[in-house]
This record gives sequence, C-alpha cells and structure tokens, in this order.
Amino acid sequence: MIEVLTGFRPGEHPWLEQAFKLRHLIFVEERHWEELRRADGREIDQFDGPGAVHHLAMHKDAILGYQRFVPTLGPHLLGDVHPHLCARPHPRGPHVWEWTRYCVAPAARGKQTAGDTASDLMVAALEWALPLGISEFVLEFNPIWINRFLDLGYTVRPLGLPQMMAGEPVVAVHMKATAATLKATRASRRISGPVLSAAARANLMPAPRRAGALS
Repeated sequence: MIEVLTGFRPGEHPWLEQAFKLRHLIFVEERHWEELRRADGREIDQFDGPGAVHHLAMHKDAILGYQRFVPTLGPHLLGDVHPHLCARPHPRGPHVWEWTRYCVAPAARGKQTAGDTASDLMVAALEWALPLGISEFVLEFNPIWINRFLDLGYTVRPLGLPQMMAGEPVVAVHMKATAATLKATRASRRISGPVLSAAARANLMPAPRRAGALS
C-alpha cells in the first residue's frame, strides 16, 4: 500500500529518513546526480519542507518506492532551479502540482507490470490528487515517458525542447489528468482496488485555495 506523509521536515519522521536514503541510492549512486551527494547518504533538497507531500510504497515497514508532490504556487524545482527547461512560463495554480523524485528500490523492480510498486505509485498519484481538485502536473523526465503517459490518457504538453542533464535527455512537461485517466491507468496495470492506504484515503480533503491563486 501507499502511505502519504505531509507536514514534516527532514529528521522529523523515520519513514522520511528511509525515503531520503532511497532517493540518494537511486539519484546519486545509480543515476550519478553528483551535485546531490551528501555524506549522510540522504538526498534532500530545499523543497522537502512541510508543504511537500510524500508518497511511500511500504512493505513490512520497508520503503520500496517513493514520489513527491510540491505545490506550484510556492517554490518548486522546475520554477526555481530548472526554469531553463521551459521555453514559456509553465502553469501554476492550486490545481497544478509538481511531481518529482519518482523511484523504485532495486529489490522491487522486475518484469511484472501489474500490481507492482511502480504501478502502485502511478495509480496512487491520481487517487490522491483528483479528490483534492489537483488535475494537472508539471514534471521533468526522459522524453521516452511522454508516450507512456499519453497511453494512460494524460494530456501531455512539452514546455520546451529536451536538454541534456547528468548525461541523459530531460524534458519539462505539463500534464492533465481526469477520472478517465485514473480508470485507464488502473486497467493498464490490472489494479482493481485502491492502492492508497485506508489512513491516506481518510485524510483526503480539498486542497486549500490561496489568496491570488489562479483559477
């Protein structure tokens, strides 16, 4: 199941500490994003504050997968660190969140495509977002992901041309999702029931609107 954590800073929750170590393993040790290397083996950035939402794929208290969501009305990776990936201003608003740091532990990877950790995270993103009125995302990823998301029913619009970062092409995109997208994602991954934990589902509430927010 996927657990959801928000309102915590680094060092305030043991699950997050595990998640930061998984991020370091994947993004620093495997993908060689050396600018993120830390001596304590945790990958943490300035967007891991209490406003971030962390999705944790849990199995017997071990974290097998992770992804992070950050509101675009505040500081976020694409807007504050990688704006050069955008040829035009990207959408912002209470319904537009940044989706980053998607990763799966090596032990949880395999050829299985239905009901595995990677699939659960993809479904969890929409199970969490849509009830909150969040229907759009900005992401940075390898361009090969564009067709994968299109196949799931997302509307995908590149925000600029791909650029090389840490030895691989990266493109910034704006994506829109609907209830049909969630249905298609579940069907493609052969997932019939909720992947969010009961506690995570119980905590879903409409996202707060801020003064001056875009509609």
